[in-house]
Amino acid sequence: MSKPLAGKLHQLLGKFSSYYWLAVTQILYRPAFGAIGPRTRIIKPLKMRNMENIFIGSRVTIAKDAWLFTLSVIENRVPKLVIGDGCQIGNFNHITCVNAVTLGAKVLTADRVHISDNSHCYENPNIPILDQRVISKGSVVIGAGTWLGENVNILSCSVGRNCVIGANAVVTKDIPDFCIVAGVPGRIIKRFDTESKTWKAD
Repeated sequence: MSKPLAGKLHQLLGKFSSYYWLAVTQILYRPAFGAIGPRTRIIKPLKMRNMENIFIGSRVTIAKDAWLFTLSVIENRVPKLVIGDGCQIGNFNHITCVNAVTLGAKVLTADRVHISDNSHCYENPNIPILDQRVISKGSVVIGAGTWLGENVNILSCSVGRNCVIGANAVVTKDIPDFCIVAGVPGRIIKRFDTESKTWKAD
């Protein structure tokens, strides 16, 4: 098979796959979720649990092997996971919620991103951590237009609008709008200066 023909076949298969998962999402998955907007597709998910607490906007793409998970562990609190309009979620993303997790419009995540508002207790060293409580140290908000790089971890904190979180960063404290973050733990390395219209080292 010639390279041009192979390229066209690959494109056709990609379009077929995209339409297939759009149909699966809109016809099969939609009734199980709290909400799913039009033109949204979830591609070959790895695991989804308690979907009635998950609300997804329109024109969202969630790439393959995503783990979307909500769990009721806080008394008198129903967890709520919201993914805003136009978000593009990468492969192997793991998003868990026991309190509240919100991704604003057009958030972009690379592969293997972990977003969580909860953690396992380890207070008693004589009990396996698996058997101890799951707690929330605070809700998660990812501001509109923010980009999370590969292997980023966002843990019980907020990230502002139009931020860049560099690959492998672990973010555990709130980040304001228009910041670039890197490292473990994540720290601000640049901020957008509104007067000069440039990114400046922190």
